Amino acid sequence: MKIATVVSAVISSLAPMAFAEDVGKAGHGIPVENYHYGMQLDVASVLERTDNSGKSGVVPTIMVYRDSQGELHKVRYLEWGGKSSQNG
Repeated sequence: MKIATVVSAVISSLAPMAFAEDVGKAGHGIPVENYHYGMQLDVASVLERTDNSGKSGVVPTIMVYRDSQGELHKVRYLEWGGKSSQNG
């Protein structure tokens, strides 16, 4: 149980620095909203998403999407990277 607490604390402390990254042109000028548990997203189509395929562990992601009304949104959240830590 202690290891889970330590991992959670480390991720929480590093996330704000990692979130300073932004993604390209589709979401330029759109304010970033931080995802929180239970948040309802109306995603009609995803326009852009951070490529985390070469990263390992829990990493920040920014997704730019269009809702069912045609409005653009940008949301930031954490996800597992696509690279296995055993592969390098």
